[in-house]
Amino acid sequence: MIKHRIPNDKWMEFISEIATQLTELNFHEDTFEVIGEKGIHLRFTEDAQDFFNERYDEVETLLENTLDITNDEPEYYER
Repeated sequence: MIKHRIPNDKWMEFISEIATQLTELNFHEDTFEVIGEKGIHLRFTEDAQDFFNERYDEVETLLENTLDITNDEPEYYER
C-alpha cells in the first residue's frame, strides 16, 4: 500500500503536539522546569522528556502503520 506523505514540518509539528499533550496530561505541574536567569524559558523535566520521546515514537508508528501516513523526507525511507 502506498503511504500518504505530508510535509516534514507538518509531520513533526503534529506528532510533537500530540506527544506534548499526552506528556502534560501525565505529569501535570511536573511537566516543565524553568531555566535561565530570568526564568522565561521552559523545558521538560528529565522524566517528562523521556515520556515525551516514547509518546512521539508511538504516535509516529501509529500514523505510519495504522493510517499509512508518513513524512516527505526521502532519507526517512532509508531507515
